[in-house]
This record gives sequence, structure tokens and C-alpha cells, in this order.
Amino acid sequence: MQQDAAAATIAANDEELFTRANRAAYLDILHTGIDGMRNKLSKQAFPVFPEFGDTERHFFAAGRVTGFTARGIRDEIPFAARAYDTLLSAVRSVMDSAGTGKLCMKNVDGAVCGAIQSLERNPDALLCIPRIRRGDNYTYTHCANVSVLLAAFALRSGADGKQVFAGALAGLLHDLGMALLPVALLTAKRKLSDTEKTLVKRHPALGCELMSAGGSAYDETVKAALEHHERYNGSGYPKGISGDSISEIGHITGIADTYDALSSRRPYKDALYPHRTLGVMYQMRKKQFHPVILEQFVRLVGIYPVGSVVELQDGYRGVVTGSNYNNPILPVVTLALDPDGHAMCLHECDLAKDGVAGIARCLPPETSGIDPRRVLGIPA
Repeated sequence: MQQDAAAATIAANDEELFTRANRAAYLDILHTGIDGMRNKLSKQAFPVFPEFGDTERHFFAAGRVTGFTARGIRDEIPFAARAYDTLLSAVRSVMDSAGTGKLCMKNVDGAVCGAIQSLERNPDALLCIPRIRRGDNYTYTHCANVSVLLAAFALRSGADGKQVFAGALAGLLHDLGMALLPVALLTAKRKLSDTEKTLVKRHPALGCELMSAGGSAYDETVKAALEHHERYNGSGYPKGISGDSISEIGHITGIADTYDALSSRRPYKDALYPHRTLGVMYQMRKKQFHPVILEQFVRLVGIYPVGSVVELQDGYRGVVTGSNYNNPILPVVTLALDPDGHAMCLHECDLAKDGVAGIARCLPPETSGIDPRRVLGIPA
């Protein structure tokens, strides 16, 4: 959960550095081109990236999945909200039982299966719930969020049912070792001492020990727990391994872990907008993160994830209500306000097909005049 050095610099309290660094990152992600993302090419489909080499893998299949359309997002939202609450409850039971040395796993299988079923019907619905309904306990919500991200990534990659379940479980348990650290350490609003940092860095090994003692030490969960802080260039911990020495589940868990951490509010920092989070992470491709897996992850969550409040170039405002896997810069947007700020009948437009203006900027929901929960139909 701790930010890597580059991300920590971005999230520092130096407001000038924060603004300058994120502006540069955002321009980089827009114009240098994850998948050719330039304004002039905004309507061009993303190219296909090469697959991995013949190294240790493949946890996730290489099959291409074009999308899920079994149920519309507003129809799926109530089911997704319940699935997320159930997943969160399962996380709480597991984490709270960690101190006893005997993990409470009885509700985990059902919760994970419920989340996967929702993702199969419409992944956008469950993926947006964590962004709109942030909980008070970061440790619980973070594990649930990473579980959803890994399950969705596996589904999008064409993995089979067993692999998808393993990915979701790995995300759920990846930070299990944090449950054995002092609460005051996890909620500290100050810079940690070197001794405290060393203690925090023990959580991958602590989590694996707990899983082994509790009979939950599957290969994928162990790899995710041990390797989610390892980095592509070898700068991570606990072993400092790099490149293909890190398993695929380790790579994707590290990316999902960082994405959720940076886009979440923490005691020591505000949340970054998802598109800025991706900009920061994209600057660290080939350094902190595997470039191909990172690009696949960007396709999954979208430059403007579902639930984002945005303003189009022509001044209309609305909420992103559908992702575009082939071109994440052109999602589906449901318009709610006209350029003069007047409410209008909700109107859904696909930026990739309808010939309307592209997105100019993201807006803070609290000052935008739009409640994304109402537009999406998310229960309070």
C-alpha cells in the first residue's frame, strides 16, 4: 500500500511540484501515446500490442475479449452494489480474524463468485462502485477494490473461470499482512521513520505466513502477496527481483495496488483523479511497471473511468457511463448539463461514434453540479 518513491514525490505536499508534475504526466499520457493517444488520432482504434515472450507465464490467457453486453450498466448497478458490499464484508471478516492466526474464509468464495458474476454481466458497473462509494476503512476497501480490478483484468484477458477466481482471491488477500501491523502506523499523517518503514515492508511475508497457517496459500495468492511491491526495474521489495522474474500475477497486482492507492484519499494525501493517476503510472512504465501489462490495465479502467464527471470541449457536462476498451480516451458519456449549466434530460452519447466533441477536462463531482450516483442509479 505504501507508494513507491516516484509516486510519493508526486503526492507530496509541495503544491507547485504536485501541479507541475501531474500536468506533465497528463500531457504525456494524452500526447505521447499509450496506444497512440493523440488528439489527431482520437477516433482511431488502438493498435494490438505484442504479447509477452516465452518466459514464466501464462497465468492469464492471451485471448482477446471484445466486451460484455449482457446487461446495461443501470440495470446492473443494484446487483453490483450488493456484490461489492458482500465482498467488503468478506474482506472485513478475513482481516479481522488475522490476529487470531486462523483466517475466517467461510464467506469468501461466495463473495468472490458474486463479484465475478456481476463483472461478467457488465464490468463497468462493479468497477465504478468503489470510486463512487469510498468506505471509511482504507485497508478493507483497498483489498476489495484490488480484487475487483484483478477479476476484471482476468475476464478481459480471456482467462477461464478458475483463473478469474484465483485472480480475484489474490487481490482480496494481497495485503493480508497489513492486518498484523499497528493501526496507528497505517493511519499516520506524518512521514514514517526508517524503523517504521522497515516494519511496513514486512507485510508481504507476514501475509504469506498467515495464508499458509490458514490453509489458503494457493500459488497465485502467495505470488500476489509476496510480489505486489516488486518492481519491473528491480527497485521494489522484499527481494528486489525484476522483469520476468516477477510473475504476471505479481505485476498486475502491483499495478492495481498502486492505481487504487494513488486514486484514494489517505491520511497523508488527497486522492488523484484516475486519469492523473494513470499519467503518473505511465511515466513509470518500463521502470516501476511492466509496459505491456500497464497498457492492458489502462484499457481496462479507461482514461476516464465510469463515474467520472467530465466537461466536453463544447461545454456540455456529464458522467462517463460506459468504457471504450479499444480507445479509452473516447468513452460513453451521459450528458446532464448544457454549456450554460442548465439541467437537461439525460442524453447518452458515444464519443467514438456520435461525432460529438471530445472530453476537455475532468471535474470535481462536489462542485460540478452533477451527482454521478444519480446519473448511474447507484444506491446511497
